[in-house]
Amino acid sequence: MKTILVTGGNRGIGLEICRQLDELGHTVIMGSRDPVKGKEAARSFSNNVIVKQLDVIHEESIRNLFAFVKTDFGKLDVLINNAGIGWVNQGQKNTVLADVKKFIETKSSGARQIFQHIVPILRKTGIVAQREGAVNVSLTNVKLIMETNLYGVWQMIQVFIPLLLNSDHGRIINMSSGRGELKSLSGDLPGYSLSKSSLNVLTIMFSNELKEKGISVNAMCPGWVKTEMGGPYAPRHVSQGADTAVWLATEKEIPTGKFFRDRKEIDW
Repeated sequence: MKTILVTGGNRGIGLEICRQLDELGHTVIMGSRDPVKGKEAARSFSNNVIVKQLDVIHEESIRNLFAFVKTDFGKLDVLINNAGIGWVNQGQKNTVLADVKKFIETKSSGARQIFQHIVPILRKTGIVAQREGAVNVSLTNVKLIMETNLYGVWQMIQVFIPLLLNSDHGRIINMSSGRGELKSLSGDLPGYSLSKSSLNVLTIMFSNELKEKGISVNAMCPGWVKTEMGGPYAPRHVSQGADTAVWLATEKEIPTGKFFRDRKEIDW
C-alpha cells in the first residue's frame, strides 16, 4: 500500500480522491488549510486518512507537513497537487449561483427568457466567459490565482522531492484543466487558463528533470465537475473527476510527462 499526499483534500475532487484511495486501503495524508474542516470532512473515513494543516502558498506550512511525513513515514509515494482556485472572489460566485438556481426553480418561462436572464449573472462567476477576457482582466487577481495554482504546486514539488526519491517509484500528479490546453486557449477565464497552461509546462519540465531519478510526473484534467468551483450545473460527478488521479496514483505502470483525461492521453 502507498503513502499518498493530497493537497486541498477536504472538499470537492480532492475529498473524493481521498475517499477512493482510502477504500483501496492506501494511507492518505489529507492536506487542508483548515484542519478542523478537514477532520469534519474525513469523519467517515478510516484511520488510514490523516488530516494535516497545509496551505500551499505558505512555505512554513509546507515544511511543517514535510517534517511530519519524514518523521512518521520516511518517504512519500505519491504527491497529488489538487489544491487550486478558479477566481479570487469565491464567496460572490456561490451567492450568484444560488440566485440562478432559485430563478430557474421558480420560473415557468421559456428557455430563451431564462437564458437571457442568467447569462449576465453567470458572467460574474466565470462559468460564462467574462466579456473583457485577457484585455482588461485585473492582473492583481491573475497573480493571486498563479500564486496558488502554479507557484504553490512548484513549491510543493521542490520540498517533497527528497521523500519521493525514497519511494520505489515516486509519482507526482498535477490537477490541471482543459482550460489550459494550448489549442483551445482564448480570453475566457484568463487567469485560470494561464495558471493551468503554465502548470502543464511545469509538469513537462519536472518530468524531464526527474524521470532519470525514477519519479513520474503527469498532469490530468478532471472535466467540468459538480463541485464548489465547478458549480451545481456541471455535468460530471466528483467520482468521475477523481478517477484519473486515483488511477495515476495506483496503476502498476504509468508513463511520465503526459496529460490525461478519463485515463486517456490528451494533447497539451
